[in-house]
Formats: sequence, structure tokens, C-alpha cells
Amino acid sequence: WVFLTTGEEYMAGSQGLLTAVTPMPDNKLRYEWKSKYPIAYYLISFAVADYLEYNIYAHPEEMAGDSILIQNFLYDHPNIINQYGDDIDVTADFIELFSDLYVLYPFHEEKYGHCLTQLGGGMEHQTMTTIGGFNYDLVSHELGHMWFGDNVTCATWSDIWINEGFASYGEYLARQYLQGQGSANNWMNNTHNNVLTAPDGSV
Repeated sequence: WVFLTTGEEYMAGSQGLLTAVTPMPDNKLRYEWKSKYPIAYYLISFAVADYLEYNIYAHPEEMAGDSILIQNFLYDHPNIINQYGDDIDVTADFIELFSDLYVLYPFHEEKYGHCLTQLGGGMEHQTMTTIGGFNYDLVSHELGHMWFGDNVTCATWSDIWINEGFASYGEYLARQYLQGQGSANNWMNNTHNNVLTAPDGSV
């Protein structure tokens, strides 16, 4: 459980389900997030800002008409949904695709979502990715971690390449199935070129 008390002008996002928003003294609100799934400690997170909520739903075939909430906490700015809405909406396609190719989204009894923050990329916090924007590859990558990194987590940090490798493969699959083989080929060529220009690796 993660309970977060903040000023009423803010919203607080975290993993699991938002079970209550409880009024507190001094014009504060307590956001009560609860999850029943096991979680690796580095995947626990929260984000607080002057958010608004933008929600959509995925409908994986295995759920036979039921849906998965995709809960997004975005900065409360007049143009924010116009700026990001179409890119966020593709998340539903990603969840449906990966649920078909792998297994059903591992946390389907709770949700998936994003908390927009000032990051250069994203971090796959369980059920609520912390993200700096909604680039196609970034969103598919961080979602891919829900299967590889969150549901199945490597034993040691030296094995983190396994998590990252599978999540990067998710970028390729999203392009291949949703945009076409040409897009996937471009992704692979760019990835090879990037790797080959860094012969000493990332350390």
C-alpha cells in the first residue's frame, strides 16, 4: 500500500489501484494506492504534480470483452491531451498485441498507466510507468517491461540486459505488427548502427 497526502491542488500517482481519495485536515487529500501483486523494491514509485487524469482502455482478446484500465496522470495544461492523446491511445494497441504474443498483461486485475514527469526517458514502475514523453518506441519499451523486468525480474543487476533486451524486442514487435515490416527493419538497422558505433558498450 502506498498512501500519499498532498495539497488538494495536486494528484499523486503510484502502483496498483487507486482505492480512495480521502479528505484530510488543512485542505489536503490522501491518495490510497493498493496492489496485491508481488513487486521488486526498485519498481515501487510515486509521482505528485498538478495532474489531470486521462484514461483509456485495452481489450485483449483473452479477456473476452472485459478491459484493462490505462490510467494516465498528465500535467494540467490546456493543450496536454491534444499534445499527447493520440500517442497515449496507441498504448491500448500495445497491450492487446503483447497480451496476444506473450501472455495476458500480468497485472490485468489492476491497471497499466503513466505518470508524466521530467525524465529524458522512462522507468517501468509496476503498473504505472514514470515517463518523460510518449514516443512510440519509448511507450512500447516501458510497457514491455511489465512482462520482462516486472512480472519476471532478474536476480542481479548485472543481468539487467535481459530485461532491457526483451523490452527493446518489444519495440521491434510493436513496429512489425502495427506499422509493418518496413518500420521494423528501420528500427533494427538503426539499433545495429547505434550499437556498432559504441564498441566499448554503455559503461
